[in-house]
Amino acid sequence: MRTKSTIAAIITLSVGLGASSVPANAENWSMATPWGGGPLLEYSAKGIAKEIGFLTNGEIQVEVFPGGTLGKALKVTDTVSKGVAQMGHNWAGYDWGVDRTGVLFGGFAGTMEHEKMLHWMFRGGGADLLMEWRLAKFDVASIPCGSAPPEVFMHSHKRVASLADYKGMKVRTSGAWAEIAQTLGASTVILPGAEVYPALERKVVDGIEWGTPWMNESAGYEKIAKYIIVPGVHQPTAFHECQINKAAWDKLSDRNKTLLRRAGERMTFNFWMEIGHQDAPAFQNFLKSGNEVVDLDADFIASAKVATDEWAAKQGNENEWFARVWKHQQDYAATWSEAHRYR
Repeated sequence: MRTKSTIAAIITLSVGLGASSVPANAENWSMATPWGGGPLLEYSAKGIAKEIGFLTNGEIQVEVFPGGTLGKALKVTDTVSKGVAQMGHNWAGYDWGVDRTGVLFGGFAGTMEHEKMLHWMFRGGGADLLMEWRLAKFDVASIPCGSAPPEVFMHSHKRVASLADYKGMKVRTSGAWAEIAQTLGASTVILPGAEVYPALERKVVDGIEWGTPWMNESAGYEKIAKYIIVPGVHQPTAFHECQINKAAWDKLSDRNKTLLRRAGERMTFNFWMEIGHQDAPAFQNFLKSGNEVVDLDADFIASAKVATDEWAAKQGNENEWFARVWKHQQDYAATWSEAHRYR
């Protein structure tokens, strides 16, 4: 029979064990995001927060906030740099107005296809360049922490297959395509995620680009616009980054810095796998729901490539960082030029 002292000792031990599940020296971080909801917030941003907590054994606890909560939705980098949040989940292309190099890390119409981009980022030196660029230009640390395959080109109130169809449209987009699309005859507007649905619903814009079928179905765009235009020539792949305030990054042990990088790699793979798994049935749902799926014609695709190459050449002439990263990517892509013969 247990004595009162024995029971008290057991209770004390149990309380102690429970308390030790969160280290006494744990860092409690806030994460700013541009995402109003959907897979990018609920699966990717919150997923990397869980990975970080798990891999660091609770030494870094991250609380995720929707876009606009801690700062402007499209100004996550500023929010992190100023220390309002210790961390941000972001797409580097949102900072294209400050430095267009961001679209090379986030993905744009001229980006390598997804498999090559993955290899460049994690084996070809891309992640190191991302860190160097972010620290040099924005005074924040950055690690890749998510990726997505090609997006849907557009959910549209108008049927679009040719350049003639596209001319004169008002389109919600972001990054490099906001300028490239204009050379193809469209007018463009940049909106944060939370404003995309109402803009399409109220026909403030004729069409929008956002994400892959799963992301778009989660937002319900197919319910308010009849036409779904493919393929996503504007975005062959997209990469997400996790930004860390420089003071918070410098404070971390080398081990935890390594674990954050590993968490980023794990989430990149996990999110890519989940998107593939969810995109397939989402697209089938589009086909069954009464939407008309329209394929861009060959002339549109060819013209988009010419316009993209011209845009990238112009940026490289005006921006040393853009020229450096673009050349690095192009050189890496060249090493894959014969890969189709054995893969």
